[in-house]
Amino acid sequence: MAQVRLDGRSTEMLRRQRIHRNYIPRACGSARYQIDGTIVVAAIHGPMPVKPWKEDVEKCIVEVELNAANEMNREEERACEARIRGAIEGTVVRREFPRLGLRVSLRVCSDDGNVEAACVNAVCTALIDADIPMFGLICASSCAILSDGRKVIDPTRREEAEARAIVRACALTKHRDKEEIAIVGCSTVGALTEEEYLDSIAFIVDATASVAKLQKKSIARFELEGKRAEDEPDKKRPLVEPVETEGMANRPVG
Repeated sequence: MAQVRLDGRSTEMLRRQRIHRNYIPRACGSARYQIDGTIVVAAIHGPMPVKPWKEDVEKCIVEVELNAANEMNREEERACEARIRGAIEGTVVRREFPRLGLRVSLRVCSDDGNVEAACVNAVCTALIDADIPMFGLICASSCAILSDGRKVIDPTRREEAEARAIVRACALTKHRDKEEIAIVGCSTVGALTEEEYLDSIAFIVDATASVAKLQKKSIARFELEGKRAEDEPDKKRPLVEPVETEGMANRPVG
């Protein structure tokens, strides 16, 4: 039997996740992403002109600003910004916007673990909301390796503090003839073996597949609201989600 964690989940269970699109009206795209006690708000501005010395004549540049309040020091924030920026650059079709820039603003409202994954998932939803062309859906999660060797997906803040090592990864889900998943970002903290690393990555890939299903559910719901607005033009229906999209209530990954 799978061992039960302090919050009642087994090692392979994700927490409940919620998406709220179009969260900031003045942004080009925005989203609020919640993983139980972890809440992140993302806003996309652009594509827009940038300073001449920042321009790339072939593709747009990406700037990420993370405000984690008191949860991280500035050095940790910059490292997290760099990883998120790398994941975005591997996801967005940047050649569509040469000489322009995308500015991504992130605010961590509360942190109960797996905050970097919540940031990436919030950015994915905000990019969709901004109608930015992407190669696929980018989703993230993390796996903590506890002192007894157990691997737990979607760790809480307490589990992260007690873990011997943490593996974080971003996966890009592409849609061609068949679904294809590519790792576009990964980082580790602590000491772990090569086998533990590979097992953790496989664990995270399964988890991101579940997150991608939630993203698709949000997209389908948003498109349905748009179709209703076209069919009933006399009714004023805002092209936003009136309520949050929920999913993955303590369900095992895979």
